[in-house]
Amino acid sequence: MDILVDNLFIEPTNAPEPQGIPGYLIRSTARANVEDLQDITEDNTRPTIQTIIDLLYTKSKKCPKNSEGLGVVIAIHGYNTGGADSDLTKLPVNNEAIADGIWKNYQKLCKYVNSDALISQKSDSLVFLGYRWPSETIKIQNITTSLSTLPFLLKVLLWGSLIVAIASVLLFFWLSSPIFVAPIILGTFGFGIVFSLIILRVIVYFRDSYRAINYGVHDLVELIRQLDKGLMECVQSEDEAQNYWKQHPIKLSFIGHSLGSQVTTQAVRILSDVFDPNSVGNINDEKAGKRPSSRIGQVFSLSRLILIAPDIPVLAITSGRANFLRSSLRRFEEAYLFSNEGDLALRLASTAANYFSFPAKTRTQGYRLGNVTVRSNTYHSSKLNKVRGQLESKYGIVNWKDRNLYKPLDEISSLLDYLEINVLNKVQNQGLDPANQKYQSPVTTAIKDRESLADLFTYFDCTEYKERTNYTNAPNRDRYMMILDKQTSPLTLLEYLQLGWAYFRNNSPDVHGGYFWGKFSRQLICQLAFVGFQEFIEFLLVTPPQDMGIEELRPPQLEDKIAWANNLQAEAVSEIRIERKQIALNYLSWIIEKKQIQAVLSPERYYIDVMGEKREEVRSKIMMSKE
Repeated sequence: MDILVDNLFIEPTNAPEPQGIPGYLIRSTARANVEDLQDITEDNTRPTIQTIIDLLYTKSKKCPKNSEGLGVVIAIHGYNTGGADSDLTKLPVNNEAIADGIWKNYQKLCKYVNSDALISQKSDSLVFLGYRWPSETIKIQNITTSLSTLPFLLKVLLWGSLIVAIASVLLFFWLSSPIFVAPIILGTFGFGIVFSLIILRVIVYFRDSYRAINYGVHDLVELIRQLDKGLMECVQSEDEAQNYWKQHPIKLSFIGHSLGSQVTTQAVRILSDVFDPNSVGNINDEKAGKRPSSRIGQVFSLSRLILIAPDIPVLAITSGRANFLRSSLRRFEEAYLFSNEGDLALRLASTAANYFSFPAKTRTQGYRLGNVTVRSNTYHSSKLNKVRGQLESKYGIVNWKDRNLYKPLDEISSLLDYLEINVLNKVQNQGLDPANQKYQSPVTTAIKDRESLADLFTYFDCTEYKERTNYTNAPNRDRYMMILDKQTSPLTLLEYLQLGWAYFRNNSPDVHGGYFWGKFSRQLICQLAFVGFQEFIEFLLVTPPQDMGIEELRPPQLEDKIAWANNLQAEAVSEIRIERKQIALNYLSWIIEKKQIQAVLSPERYYIDVMGEKREEVRSKIMMSKE
């Protein structure tokens, strides 16, 4: 048995399960070390995959006919999340999940979505699954284990080099002979090599990466395959089952954090039908893009992809080269990316760890998607707009404020024009547009992406995101969630050092996971994942700014427009409905501006969810070559 299932709401006190969106913890049984593998004792008190299958089938039959249908949201955690005790073999089977910190995080998330005013309205058609792949935690005790597991040759090199270096130092001071300088250097060099390998093992990044790709991905694939198979068997005959699930597909959405983003995209790539004609490009026509369906298996349809601080190379969205992200992204109906420049786990740790594994000859190619920022001074319309742009706030939805989205779809500038990444030894950030690379060490290839897949994402740059929160030592006041007070983007090396010292001293600010602590960012992530962009902006119109932690009143002109939009009749003509959604989008930009977030809206979101155009036509135009 490779997967275990636990109810997120069955606590040690046997508290009753709350009404609303059910939540389950799905755990891979792979252990931190291969020696720990053992048979799992059957526990008849815990749920099974069949429990989830029965729940999904029952809910699918109860979904209203005019609704989007049943939705399942799967959250996937990142690196270094072993919980309170990552060696779960020491615990009784029925207490393993409860002892795991990830179980508590997923429970908090599920409780939040059940309390959210918008999401809870759809509780009858939603299910939450928290997926637990076998990550472990960085511990000082890992040094002892790392020493004991050293291969014989490395152990000889470590201790031999140390003995040679120490003996040579003592003899050098005793005899004052330069003959001992060479042994000191060689001994120190040999010891340093092995010690560096030990440190790389202690930080568990490569061990987590191995388990994520080789255990986490395949167990997640197996989970979805078993659900697909079980749901097909819920209907009496195969023909009836195929017809039923064509009419009632279950929408799959993913929230992937950090290394969990790779688990998500790799799993979707495996689940995709590589022989689907719509997913195969035409070698005789390079401009013919791939148009794969969102359907996977016989039951599921991919809906929304939320990547939070993704530990994925920037090259994944800038190059036309096939990769796991591009293969997955084509199949999702909506895609969102949350990032911040101050994410030290990606900016320093991940980039350094991938230095000798990522196939690049320049250091800039190893930068991660989770550090991408939004260019605040990009205005494409006219000189007048450029002058006006200098006076406007740099926050908000920047391609909405510069009216770039008002253009015909085939004339809208690529979103790569709005994206950049910090290069520490340069005076300004480096843009991601391959045609506009300023430095000798570019962060992208010079090959233009013919399909413009980067335009399918909506980007939220949370570097200077401010929120009132109690998770730091500065409670009940607005402060930066991702960086230190008085810091601004782009960050200098000194500011990175200050941020790193603050983080390692008291884990504040949470540069890698602060998205889940902020009131607005958590609301944004969850509502986009559970209900989607269109319903999210519609709900904003009836949500006062105070409910999102904004004490400032809305501007009078915006207030009047929102009042007019809320007084419209449901049967208003299409032009009026479009104007209503544009007002909602303007309100969203104002909210994001007050939170000091910079965003770039995907043209797909604007033309589908605001203008009401057909998804297939919009997707086809976006993925056409813009040469």
